[in-house]
Amino acid sequence: MTEMTGPEVRALLAEGGTVRDVVAEEPDLHGLDLSGVTLENCRLPGADLRGATLDAVTVRGGSLAGAIFIDADLTDAAFEAVDLSRIRLTGALLTETRFTDCRMIGADLSGLRGLAVSYRLDGCILGLANLQDVAWRGVHLRGVDLSEADLRGADLRDAVLTDCVLRDVDLGHTRLVGADLRGADLGGLSDDTPRTLRGAIISEAQAAAVCRALGLVVA
Repeated sequence: MTEMTGPEVRALLAEGGTVRDVVAEEPDLHGLDLSGVTLENCRLPGADLRGATLDAVTVRGGSLAGAIFIDADLTDAAFEAVDLSRIRLTGALLTETRFTDCRMIGADLSGLRGLAVSYRLDGCILGLANLQDVAWRGVHLRGVDLSEADLRGADLRDAVLTDCVLRDVDLGHTRLVGADLRGADLGGLSDDTPRTLRGAIISEAQAAAVCRALGLVVA
């Protein structure tokens, strides 16, 4: 790994191409045009990417934990097995953006730009993430761990959650009409579960578990 200063990393990335095995703490990359750049196994924790353009960027491995992507353009960007814990994506544009097998614990995806959901979150860990008011209507999530995430006010109507984990998720005022949760782990159930999941599609086994949580005997 090559340790570099923030200005050195900024100059290197501005040249474009592929950058490998670079380490820099909290580099200032705000407003930078990184279109087409590939980052492989780079560690740039706390990077400031506010207003940056990451069109068609590819990031494989490494870490951008704590990075600030506020108002950034991530159109066609691809993140593969990257540590994105605590990243801030408020106001970011995610169009055809792909997150695959990324660690996104505590990430903030509130206030995203765009008229429709056209990004993917396959196999990602979004525990404790801020997903308030996120527009996920009709989205298909696969293998996403949402444990203890804040989904208050989110729109999950007609969404499909396959092999997803919803343990201790805050679903206050979440719209779930038509949401297919048959392939999801609903975690611990309570007397409030029927109200919280109103309108969602669940399996017979899940329905039986809800009844048991209410003290009903399913015969």
